[in-house]
Amino acid sequence: MDLADLKHEINSVLRPERDEESSLCWDMPHSRLSSIHGLDTSYFRGPFDLDGDQAFKRLVDDNADPLHDTLQSITVPASLFTAALQLFGDSVIEYHDRTRRWDVYRFYPPILMTVWSAFESWVRISSKILVALVPTLPSDIRNSLLEIRFVEKNGKIEEKSKWRPVFKRYCLLLKYGCDLEYSCDPEDDYTSPIGEAGDRMRLVRDSFVHYDASTAPSLTALEVWKHMEAMLLLLIEPSTKLRRTLFGPQFDLYSTLAGLQPFIPEFEERPLHKGWSKRATIFDCPFNGADDTRYPPRWSAGSSKGTTRAGQGPLPNTF
Repeated sequence: MDLADLKHEINSVLRPERDEESSLCWDMPHSRLSSIHGLDTSYFRGPFDLDGDQAFKRLVDDNADPLHDTLQSITVPASLFTAALQLFGDSVIEYHDRTRRWDVYRFYPPILMTVWSAFESWVRISSKILVALVPTLPSDIRNSLLEIRFVEKNGKIEEKSKWRPVFKRYCLLLKYGCDLEYSCDPEDDYTSPIGEAGDRMRLVRDSFVHYDASTAPSLTALEVWKHMEAMLLLLIEPSTKLRRTLFGPQFDLYSTLAGLQPFIPEFEERPLHKGWSKRATIFDCPFNGADDTRYPPRWSAGSSKGTTRAGQGPLPNTF
């Protein structure tokens, strides 16, 4: 496939043309959900099914209701998922004609972060909605979902933030908001294969956010696609168990992701120096107290030309 044809195909997946009738609704669940993952999506008859997801719609019409502040962000998870899909499509086009099948970090880590942000933003927004709408929610669950705690200071009770893992909050949200016991937490005794895939995505994401300097992580296009799928499946699998859609555009987004699958390139993004030979190497060290015997300075004091390491051999790597 030449580049022009590829651009057309990718654009058709990301921005499908819809006729006037079909533009009114989201895509129906992709067949891959049942054939590959064994999920029963038969409950879904479209977003406008009055006996289906429409039964879970609510109305807020008080202009002073603080819930409006949360609802300003209601479309953010979908926007972030869409941005990640668009970026993946851009990467497919960018790497199409490359002779060398790897490059430095460019598309794949940002895609990973954006998809994770989409999922976490959905959990945060949905948690705020649950807390606002259910006054009988136990206080400890409420505080966990909102990531807050109360402490006494100088005779006064103050609210403080308290970070909690997103998967733990997600499971609490499903349990207390939907009466569904669901696990994607690695500390639990059992998680489904989809939950395990979600946790693998978390570990990879952590290796970039909290950079794993000992392994210099790399990412392939196929791995990125699977991580995007894992995040969507974490929303879709509970939906099939509940027989209600947790995240409105989830099936539409999944269909777009599945549409990109045939175009996944064999390509890798990795650190520039990963795999280089472990020979003499020059690197930045802006720190005091370095061992000059084991790690001699690259340039001698007062020298305009500098000195190289003692001994002969190939020129050193320069970082």
